[in-house]
Amino acid sequence: MTTTLGYRPATYGRIFMRATVRVLLASVLTTLGLTAAVATPALASAPAPFCESGASQFYCDATSTGTTTWTVTWYSGSVGTFTTAGSTLFAGCPASNIGLPVRVSYSYFDGSVTQYSDTGRFTCRSGPWQ
Repeated sequence: MTTTLGYRPATYGRIFMRATVRVLLASVLTTLGLTAAVATPALASAPAPFCESGASQFYCDATSTGTTTWTVTWYSGSVGTFTTAGSTLFAGCPASNIGLPVRVSYSYFDGSVTQYSDTGRFTCRSGPWQ
């Protein structure tokens, strides 16, 4: 007995099964490839910066080498990005942020990969340095 496609039923079933397996395998491999390609948050590979504040300014020190990119997240949620030639950042606190917490992190290229820090925290102070 043959089907309208000219295959015997047993042969058609095997061909259908092989094609289904190929499609499923291709789908799984594609999904795995896309999953691997999706950007994932970088794991911190550098310690959080040391920061202190006083006189409506702040100072942060990192363990970076060379050019350092700083990300400062103010209490309001706005974000400032600063680039320094070395491992320190010295800047002013916005008046609206005095007495409020600030988060700081940094990144730098160590010659082979970009290193990302943990997040440091401090409070913008108008009085003495702390």
